[in-house]
Amino acid sequence: MKISEARAVAFALLLPASLLHSAEKSPADLVLAQRGTLPIILTAPHGGREAIPGIGPRRLDGPAKGADGRTWGGVRGGADPNTDVIARQIVVEIKRLTGKEPYLVVAKFERKYVDANRPPELALDDPKARPYYNHYHQAIRRFVDEIRANYPAGLLIDVHGQSKDPDVLMRGTINGRAVEELVRRAGVEAVTGKNGLFGQLEARGFRIFPGNDVPPRGRSEDAGFNGGYTLALYGSHNRAGIDAMQLEIGARYRRKAVLDKTSRDSAAAIVAFYDAYLKQATR
Repeated sequence: MKISEARAVAFALLLPASLLHSAEKSPADLVLAQRGTLPIILTAPHGGREAIPGIGPRRLDGPAKGADGRTWGGVRGGADPNTDVIARQIVVEIKRLTGKEPYLVVAKFERKYVDANRPPELALDDPKARPYYNHYHQAIRRFVDEIRANYPAGLLIDVHGQSKDPDVLMRGTINGRAVEELVRRAGVEAVTGKNGLFGQLEARGFRIFPGNDVPPRGRSEDAGFNGGYTLALYGSHNRAGIDAMQLEIGARYRRKAVLDKTSRDSAAAIVAFYDAYLKQATR
């Protein structure tokens, strides 16, 4: 071994393991994609904590971001802390309650590198980041297609966090568009009624906005939190989509001290919705 090679090896041995491993992170390493046994998909695009090797943070301004950025809620780099934890814990709790698991897709990469809830022209700056973005959406597409092929109905739940009103869980259905099939099949009660997802969440102590007396139509939902690119791409208003809802979980519900309760209560609400509107669904 040459002296220069020996020095390189010695230097590598002194590096922290996290730095050595970061250079090896593939798209599959930075996207958790877990197949389920229920017609439910949990997605979490903004809870990731890891850097993408060789990729710098995105620019959050500039003329190319203007109009398109506003269309999709702006170009942002901040994370939704603990939404990844909540999504994973919901899956564990649903399995405990039912013996079956939802599908799960979680971005492990930080939003400042890639925003998985934006169209690609806004989601990333460096072309080398595109495989990570693609891997996330290819997993969702594959799982949506599996549910469409094997079940009469399904639901995608996109898990987000917001701090605008920390004590509130905001409803997002693109004002009913992303749940067109569910509303056609079962009425708005399947969203806001006693056994609807947001009715069940309210029954378990979450403050819901808009209130469950406000149906998902028109401009009823908060324009900044009413459903983003994931719902627009995979919701049931698309021929190849399924019903989709966005949970914008207030910061108070995402504190470390209450994460277990938030996850358990959310899982129980999802199971009640499943029992009422998916378990016996027909095409």
